Amino acid sequence: MAAVIASKSGALSLLTKGVSGSSKLLAAAALNKVPSANMNSKTSGNLEPRLPPWNYKKWGFEYMHSLFDGTTKRFNDNSKMVVVEGPPALGKTEVAKAIADEFDMQFVPGFSMDDYYINSYGYDLRELDYKLEHERCKSYDEKKFSQDPTGQDGGLDRMLYQVFMCKYMEYVKNLRHIFNTGQGVVTERSPHSDWIYFDAAYRQGWIDRETRQHYWKTRNMYIDQLLRPNLIIHLDAPIDVVQSKIRTRSKTTHPWEANSPVWENTDYLEHIYSQLLKKQYLRDAAEYSLVLSYDWSEGGDVEVVVEDIERLNLDYHDKYDKQQKDWRLHTEDGFASKRQQYTNYSKLRNQFSDPFWTADKLIFSSAEGMELEKLKATLPGNEYQYGYNTVLGDPEPFFNWGGKVNEGYDKDTVYNVENIHNDVNIQFETRLKTSRKAAGLADWWKV
Repeated sequence: MAAVIASKSGALSLLTKGVSGSSKLLAAAALNKVPSANMNSKTSGNLEPRLPPWNYKKWGFEYMHSLFDGTTKRFNDNSKMVVVEGPPALGKTEVAKAIADEFDMQFVPGFSMDDYYINSYGYDLRELDYKLEHERCKSYDEKKFSQDPTGQDGGLDRMLYQVFMCKYMEYVKNLRHIFNTGQGVVTERSPHSDWIYFDAAYRQGWIDRETRQHYWKTRNMYIDQLLRPNLIIHLDAPIDVVQSKIRTRSKTTHPWEANSPVWENTDYLEHIYSQLLKKQYLRDAAEYSLVLSYDWSEGGDVEVVVEDIERLNLDYHDKYDKQQKDWRLHTEDGFASKRQQYTNYSKLRNQFSDPFWTADKLIFSSAEGMELEKLKATLPGNEYQYGYNTVLGDPEPFFNWGGKVNEGYDKDTVYNVENIHNDVNIQFETRLKTSRKAAGLADWWKV
C-alpha cells in the first residue's frame, strides 16, 4: 500500500492505492513526521478502555463539578470528532456507521428536516399542513426542495437556515458527548461545511441575496465556538456517477428525487461538490483537520479506510502548527471550560436570537407567525416539555422530578413552541381531540 505522505502546509497530496480491488485514496492532509499517536480499531486489539461516562444529561456540568471530575481522564486515542462528507447516494451513512463501530465511537446521523418536524413522541408537524392558510407557513423539506427549489416564496431560504441552526446545535451536542464521556463521534456533514449549500443555491438563483448575507454574517459570528473536526473523510465520485446513483435510488427509497430539477442539474452538482466542497472547503479545512479523500464511484472497502485512519497522526504536532490546533486546550481548566460551554449550551443556542431583520424570506408576517405558533402548540407532545405530557402517557409531574427536567429539555423540539395561546377554537379542538383519543382513533390529533 502506498504510504501516507504529509505536508505541513495542509495542501492535498494526490495519492492512489496500488492494491487491486481497494479504494482509491485521493488525498491525505497535514501530517508531521513525529512520534505517532494513532486511533485504534477493535481489530487491532489496542482499543483502550474508558472510565465510566459522566451523566451530563442529568447533572449538566458546572464549575463545582470540575473540582472533582476531570475531563481528560476519560479521553483516549479515539476521543475524536470524525465527519464524513461527500455527494448524496454514495453510502456515507453506511461508511460512517462502520467506522464508528470499528473504533468504538458513537454514530450520529446527518441532520435532516425529519429531525426538525418530528418530535420525540413521533408526531410529525408536516401532517398538519392542511390547517394552514398561509403558504409560507407550510412545511418545506428535502422532498419539496428536490421537486421545487424556488417554491413557497423562500421555502429553501428558510430550510437552509433552519438546517444550519440545527446542525450547529447537533454538533455542539456531539462535542458535549466527547467531553463528558471520552467516546468519539462519527457524523455526516458539519456546520463548518454548510456554507457550500448557501453559495451554490444562491448561484442558481434559488435563494435571496439577503438570505445569503444574513447566513454569512451569523456564521462568522458563531462558527468559532465549535472545534473543527479532527478528521474529515471525503467520499467522492464523478457527477455523472452521482446522478446515476440518485436515479437508481429514486426508483426505490427516494421517489421524490425522480426527474428532479435539482439532481438533474449538472451545473449545480458540479459547482457544489466539485468546486465548493472539493476545491475550496476541503483545501482550507486541511489546514486544521486531517482529510482523507476516496473515489467511491463503485463503493469501497471500509477496512482500507480503517487502516488508513490507524496510520494517521492525530495528536503529536508542534505547538505552533495549525493542524489540530482547536483541540490543544493545554490545561485541565481549558478542557473543563469547553466542556461546560458545550454541556450547558443555552448560551450557544441563544446566539441565534440575533437582532438582524434584513432577510425578508426568513421572516414571517404577524399573521403568518401567529398561525404557525398556534399550530406548533397543538401538535401532541408540544404542549409541555418532553416527559411532562400526561395525555401521552407520561407520569404525573409530581412524581416526575429529580434531574428529569434536564433530560426532557434535551429531547424537546428543536423549534421554539409558544404554548401561551388560548381561545375558544383551541379549547374546542382540545376537547375534540380528547374524545377522539378516548374513542381509539389512530388520527385523533388531526382535527
